[in-house]
Amino acid sequence: MKKIGIVLILTLIINSTFAQKKICYQYDAGAAMREHNLDFERMRLSVEFEPEKGLVKGKITHFFTPIRATVDSFFLDGPGINIKEAKLNGKDIKYKTDVNGISFFPDKTLKWGEKDSLAIIYEATPRKGLYFIGWNDPNNLSRKQIWSQGQGIDNRHWFPCYDTPNDKLLTEVYVKFNKDYKVLSNGVKVIEKETKDGNKLWHYKMNHPHQSYLVMLGIGKYEIKESKSKSGVPMYSWYYPEWKNRVEWTYKYNEKIFDFLESEIGVPYQWETYSQIPVQDFMFGAMENTTATLFGDFFCADSRGYNDRNYVAVNAHELAHQWFGDFVSARSGNSHWLQESFATHYNVLAERECFGQDHFDWQRRQAGIAAINVQDKKSISHSETSSTLIYQKGSQVLEMLKYIVGREGYNKSVKRYLLAHKYDNVDSDDLLNAFQDELGYGLEWFWDEWVYRGGEPIYNVAFDDFTQTDGKHISQFMVTQTQAVSDISGLFKMPIAFEVYYTDGTKDSKTEWIEKESHVVKISNQSNKKIDFVLFDPNSEVMKTVTFNKSFEMLTAQALRAPKMIDRYDAVLAMRKISPPQKKIVLTEVYNKNTFHAIKSEAAAQLLEDKSEESIQLVKKALTDADVQVRKAILMSTKSIEPNLLSDYEKLLLDSSYQTIVTALEKLCNNFPENTQKYLDITKGIEGTNGRNVICKWLEIAAAASNNDKKHINQLVAFTSNSYEFITRGNAMNALRKLNYIDETMVNNCIEACLSSNGRLAGPANETIKYFYAQTQFKKLISETIKKRNSKNW
Repeated sequence: MKKIGIVLILTLIINSTFAQKKICYQYDAGAAMREHNLDFERMRLSVEFEPEKGLVKGKITHFFTPIRATVDSFFLDGPGINIKEAKLNGKDIKYKTDVNGISFFPDKTLKWGEKDSLAIIYEATPRKGLYFIGWNDPNNLSRKQIWSQGQGIDNRHWFPCYDTPNDKLLTEVYVKFNKDYKVLSNGVKVIEKETKDGNKLWHYKMNHPHQSYLVMLGIGKYEIKESKSKSGVPMYSWYYPEWKNRVEWTYKYNEKIFDFLESEIGVPYQWETYSQIPVQDFMFGAMENTTATLFGDFFCADSRGYNDRNYVAVNAHELAHQWFGDFVSARSGNSHWLQESFATHYNVLAERECFGQDHFDWQRRQAGIAAINVQDKKSISHSETSSTLIYQKGSQVLEMLKYIVGREGYNKSVKRYLLAHKYDNVDSDDLLNAFQDELGYGLEWFWDEWVYRGGEPIYNVAFDDFTQTDGKHISQFMVTQTQAVSDISGLFKMPIAFEVYYTDGTKDSKTEWIEKESHVVKISNQSNKKIDFVLFDPNSEVMKTVTFNKSFEMLTAQALRAPKMIDRYDAVLAMRKISPPQKKIVLTEVYNKNTFHAIKSEAAAQLLEDKSEESIQLVKKALTDADVQVRKAILMSTKSIEPNLLSDYEKLLLDSSYQTIVTALEKLCNNFPENTQKYLDITKGIEGTNGRNVICKWLEIAAAASNNDKKHINQLVAFTSNSYEFITRGNAMNALRKLNYIDETMVNNCIEACLSSNGRLAGPANETIKYFYAQTQFKKLISETIKKRNSKNW
């Protein structure tokens, strides 16, 4: 437990005795629980597919009990579901379909206490919820997969169900499919056997209830790496057979993350197994389906790709959801933060275990910046708040709660919360009650500020040191809260630490509750020591915006001697306004004394435009730094390349980061066009990340250098087709826009992409069509190509 927690716990009892504040909400339609008249207890789903047609053939049986005295009709979500047969308790039941689903009308009124079952035979051709990947690729180059994405309410498109989070049920799934493929679903695999018709039957079964949106399916050609957690939970890491060399990097720290989360959360993993499966063209990052996380195969990295984008944080995030979201689940939209904020919080904690404290503090800072930059300051408990607030801000709200009550008190309260609501639904007050019941003091003020209201504090801080008339030497902080105050966001009450460091290496500190518009905090300097630097909220424990002007001398001392990385970084960042001649020696010393990439990158980047020998040498150090993130950052910050450093920039063409290779290739060719062929020769044959970022950039530059040579153009056009995954297609479209090239094949590829359910493909395709259609020379080509297409009615 942090030392500050001891002080705060002692003062919390006093500070929580005031009358409970009125909770102020914005109107939130999503806060209301969806009404329903049945409790769905169990679901048995059997499916077959005609993947070339995108067709689902299914039979689903729902087992339920009425939760009203009488029920004369009920409704299942199922837009576009074609019902072939429906039977209630073995007898035909009347039903009526509309655009949203199916209404059922029993001949006999259903009553409390009865156990009923509804069996439905149906067909569906979903455009949401279940995705058929690669089956319409005319070149037969794409992977062929079927996979689901149920959150928020999309599973209803491939099987009829009560598709809302406020009900949980046991599920089992039977899948009949081609025996050359592998199938994954939720829970324990009960059966995998060949059928008489040459296919295979898989049967998966859940032994504990979960929500319908978490039902998943993943079908494709895979191999599986098996391992176990320290607690004995079987772990299955699925991968593409041809990407065996990526398994180590994709699932790096896999078991360590699992073991850490079980230990840190304090509640054992509550399911029998855990699987992870990559899929092509996934529209998000990953999805925490119960026992079976599905994630985008763009996270499947080799040793170079790992340095650009790795799966570690997402791995931890989705695993944390197995507790926060799957085991204990939000009742309605305004409780969604209880899932995403917790998952993000624990993924950052797991990252600390893997990458260290500085990385953890840096992630906290990035989360704070992201949240502060959101303009619509809804509370994290509003169902329509932005994902940035639910994920990043919410994770830091939990970290601040831990700062208030201490790590031990936080962990004990979270454990109480989870065990009190096993396999159940919760809302924000359930978490508050767990903390209050476990620790014995009120935290309504914290919920009021950080959960039910929006915004963040903005502090203006000034410092002075002086001698009082009685001869006492005083260090004085003047703190003002300057954020706008409204019903949605008010003044914040938080404990803030103040520290004064002296040149002899000692310090004085004080923690005070800052809650009024203005505060004056005094720290006695009894020995009249010389002040080196001062800190307001050291290590940035409170999410905030702060203005605190300091002299260059104080910033220098802070940058060189502050104990915490974030405080040293803040001092370096504040030097941006200072001229290079004044700061270059200091920044060089800062660079040499620090190991964390953010500080080193910031120090070197501030001297990029300075032509003095000292600055050039520091930039050279950054370009050749052992840390790939330093090299990447300094290259990204480079506007023009200093000729004396040309050879150092050229070495980056074979860097251990694909993104660095792409950026180096582009910047070197722009700055030294006469060397373009040389640079193309060096990077020839490097494909890059899963989105082929290097080869797409290579083809773009090669085509431009050869006056749109058809060989290079044709390959880029081919990359825009559905033979390739969405990132490659987007990269190729972007390259062709820069080359200002489009033909009939590319128009067809882009139109097909515009209709994709994956917005990360449809968006770039839409922009590409708009870009070319805005040019008179291409309007006729695009219009006539579209007219030729045999489009479906939808």
